[in-house]
Amino acid sequence: MFDTVYIASAVAKEILRGKDLSYGFASAMEVEDAIDAEWIKVEELETDEHDGTEKYSRDPGIHHGEADVLAMGHRFDLLVLDDRGARAFAKALGFDVVGTIGLILQAYDVGLISFAEFEECLDDLEYYDFWLHPHLKRRIIAEAECIKMTREHDD
Repeated sequence: MFDTVYIASAVAKEILRGKDLSYGFASAMEVEDAIDAEWIKVEELETDEHDGTEKYSRDPGIHHGEADVLAMGHRFDLLVLDDRGARAFAKALGFDVVGTIGLILQAYDVGLISFAEFEECLDDLEYYDFWLHPHLKRRIIAEAECIKMTREHDD
């Protein structure tokens, strides 16, 4: 869906720290490979964005990486944030926001992945300790099934 994905350096450091942990190793290696291939680009805060990070990180629900994303958000068309509080904060600041689950659903909706791949992506997220509320998982699968039924009906 994207030629390049930009991530804040604080987010990259947090992910890559997983190389030293048994439960984060595989995903950290995949991100490191994507950075090496320049599909993911690590962005540093610009001088004028440090104050934004400081301000946003004062909110107890916003972690350092999220604060950096919010501070540099004006540079990008879309922010990917999975924490509900961070997404709400970003929306209040006027940013277009989506979560990982929303991206996977969009990839299915536009035909980049099959229904089976969609389900596999959800399973992979849970395998990598991405917490997904059972109610949300049921709702997202129902949305994908609606898309599937619409496609089958249109064919």
